[in-house]
Amino acid sequence: MKITCLLLCFTLLQTAHGQDFCSLVKKEVSPDKTIFDFSSPYDQANVPPIRVSRNYVLNEDNPSDNFFIIFQITGDLDNIYKKAPDGSQVEKEEQKLRVEFEDKTIFVDDTIKISHDFTNDKTQAIRYVFYPLTEGTLKNFTTKKIAKFSLAGYEQPLQPDSANAVMHYVDCIRAAKK
Repeated sequence: MKITCLLLCFTLLQTAHGQDFCSLVKKEVSPDKTIFDFSSPYDQANVPPIRVSRNYVLNEDNPSDNFFIIFQITGDLDNIYKKAPDGSQVEKEEQKLRVEFEDKTIFVDDTIKISHDFTNDKTQAIRYVFYPLTEGTLKNFTTKKIAKFSLAGYEQPLQPDSANAVMHYVDCIRAAKK
């Protein structure tokens, strides 16, 4: 009985550590095979705080490659507004992405504009940014796990298993074959 339990535990651990993240990446290709969309898996009803997305077009006239890591924080609806001089409410203009990795290094972009949206039931605000992944930023996001991030000072911790998945999704989507 003990041996059976040990074998079962070993099998479960191997499966958890050997997960093929690349097979979970969603891929869509246009019928003419000129437009490719890749994204990390997510459920529309429960969008994770970080996703990865890439879209590229192999059209000779208008080629493009848009590779993003998408950060999102849900919070109080009132926090995205400020009072205007006339007393009305106006949407804040916010900037600054700050990412802290597990190794305590920090990545900051204080020029990126934070966008706002609402949850489907319109009871909470969503702060989000599509941060472009470039050769210069890819090293951080493919070799380090994100511990937490903040958008305009609003912080979101990330669970270690989610951080591991994000790191792998960035690497998988970066290496995706056309």
